[in-house]
Amino acid sequence: MSGNRLLTAIAVLACLLALTVWQFNKRDAEDMRPPEVTVKLPKVKKDDVTELTVTSPGKPAVTLKKTDGAWNLTAPVAAKAEKDTIDAALSKLDELEAVGVAATKPENYDRLEVTDAKAVHVVAKQGDKVLADLLVGTYLSGNTMIREQGAVNVATAKGSLKYAFEKDVKEWRDRNIVEETHDQVQQASFKSANGSWSFVKEGDTWKQAPGEKPIANFDPVKVVGLVSIVAGLRALDFAADGVTADAAGVGATPVASATLTTGGDAGVKQILVRIGNKKDSTYYAQREGKEPIYTIAEYIGERLTQTATDKFTKEAKPANVVEAKPSGGPNVIQMPPGGPGSPDFAEAMRKAHGH
Repeated sequence: MSGNRLLTAIAVLACLLALTVWQFNKRDAEDMRPPEVTVKLPKVKKDDVTELTVTSPGKPAVTLKKTDGAWNLTAPVAAKAEKDTIDAALSKLDELEAVGVAATKPENYDRLEVTDAKAVHVVAKQGDKVLADLLVGTYLSGNTMIREQGAVNVATAKGSLKYAFEKDVKEWRDRNIVEETHDQVQQASFKSANGSWSFVKEGDTWKQAPGEKPIANFDPVKVVGLVSIVAGLRALDFAADGVTADAAGVGATPVASATLTTGGDAGVKQILVRIGNKKDSTYYAQREGKEPIYTIAEYIGERLTQTATDKFTKEAKPANVVEAKPSGGPNVIQMPPGGPGSPDFAEAMRKAHGH
């Protein structure tokens, strides 16, 4: 019996020794385990940013600065900034959030487009203080790859960010030529090689200005359309460096012009827009009092340079077509050329009554 007790004691001691060795080995293994990899991105409040520099591959660096609450480009040109564009960019910085780690080794940078050659380089400052210095890379699976300049690890940032920064210079510039609404305009004049026309608004209806030669079959709706085009006129781009007003056809004797006069709550203000020569599939334009020479959409340029009296008249009705509105019915229909005796008369009346 004493031999069995001895064997049992030896077995228990061996188990305790094995357990002790295992615990020490486990602790050593935990001590040697590499720490969990994390990455943080800077917290940027949009209202704190006073300077933003964006460099996209193959494009000139754009620098924007905020002065007295207004944003302007300072490079590569001095110009007023596009409010919506700068707001979108600053909002993306404000919402910046790292949700994971995309890479920890430089050999992955090229694939994720966070190298100096491929990334969009964004630097945000408050005065001389750098708030963020980021290399914005590709968009994958609903997230954007971002690496802080000088950092090793690449962050997976929530959402799509690159589009808000990767823009041509013209997209950072203010391209609004006229920023009024049709309701604010009280008078309008148009001039082209075909003549000149002036209109005034009485209530909500446009009429020819006093002293104007009467336009046969005048259509006030046509004035509404033309005034709306000019009141919200926006540029596609800007004239190339060195293009003068005279060369663009927007100098003292423009190809065409439009003059709007506002009133009411907007106050009295006269806006003169000169339309110039055609350039490829655009036209040159310039607003008096604004320095840039713009380019505008081809169809707008053609509409203004080819303005003629017949552009203000009602559309001619097709021959042998009579409009009829049944008594009490809401619909205006086109009657068949053959009139009530035609085979299609019954069908036309059915449609007029909505049956």
